[in-house]
Amino acid sequence: MPTNNFALTTLSQNPEYFEEVIRLIEEEFHYSEEYSYEKDFAPLVDPLNFENCYFYIDRDSNIVAAHLAISMRTLVKTDAEIKIALIGGIVTHKKYRGKNLFKNLMTHIIQTHQEDVALFILWSDLEGLYEKFSFYRTGGLIETGKKNFSASERPNGYEKTKFSLLSDKEFKTIVNLYHSFNEKYFFTVKREDKDWSIIRDMNSIDLYVKRTSTSQIERYFCLNKGRDLSNIIHEISCRKIEDYPLLLKELENFKLWLPETEAENIFNKEVFYTAFMKLGSMKLLNEFLKKISNKELVITKMEGELMVFLFKGKSYDVSAKDFLQYLFGPKPLEEFSSYKLSLYIAGADSI
Repeated sequence: MPTNNFALTTLSQNPEYFEEVIRLIEEEFHYSEEYSYEKDFAPLVDPLNFENCYFYIDRDSNIVAAHLAISMRTLVKTDAEIKIALIGGIVTHKKYRGKNLFKNLMTHIIQTHQEDVALFILWSDLEGLYEKFSFYRTGGLIETGKKNFSASERPNGYEKTKFSLLSDKEFKTIVNLYHSFNEKYFFTVKREDKDWSIIRDMNSIDLYVKRTSTSQIERYFCLNKGRDLSNIIHEISCRKIEDYPLLLKELENFKLWLPETEAENIFNKEVFYTAFMKLGSMKLLNEFLKKISNKELVITKMEGELMVFLFKGKSYDVSAKDFLQYLFGPKPLEEFSSYKLSLYIAGADSI
């Protein structure tokens, strides 16, 4: 644990440090004035999530020395749900590097929430660093095209807007589209009312909607998110599954991100890693796996890096890394591919 020079707290306990936390993140991530971490990653640093924003304060100077936050969410696959923790806002003040503050923060949140979630998920390119905490590159992501999106080449019939500019009725339509299509078709994040209230204020996201002849929104997609996801279409939706191929056709030449399960629909086999994942509660993960596999797949032991599971009555021993990739991809084990657990976390939810 850290020395007595540092106090561990959260933004719910000390909200007066919020601006300093944001300033530290933006300085260390080299943000320019035109972008805002607070806006781009609102689900993580919104006051509704302050209790999950952990940081160390230097007792002598009252300076924020390091910060790490999590967002507790639920993934949904058809009628099965799984609790996860998304991790972000990871930063250490340059003055305090080498004092194990990041290590202690990460250890603290894992120990605190180990039994609350089935998976921990984060995004980074520092593979060696996070493997020390048993996070492994997991999940498959595809990009449908290479063309940058421009106003002159936007798909026919779409108008540009923002979530905040929609009427209450129009916004409810967007919510219903996501609920009736995305949450039913993809393995994706379930959105509660509080999540939608945050998204509605995320003006760094460009929203494109297509309407019927009676002005009802029938399809939409999201592009950009401030400095993050520039020129990437990171969320799509439509009214019914029959419209989905049409939507893909409209967007296929642009940089549209989809889970690797969709490769067969767009004939693109190049697969990228989605994120880093770490196993959490064996109980919660088992409840989910039993449901989606009709009890064919059951974990019997999780001990360190050893995973023991039963599949159709036969026992197997594998590493935690292999198990995660066998199940979630990229290129999941053929025996598990029918579960279609390629994760799709849209940009508005990613942190």
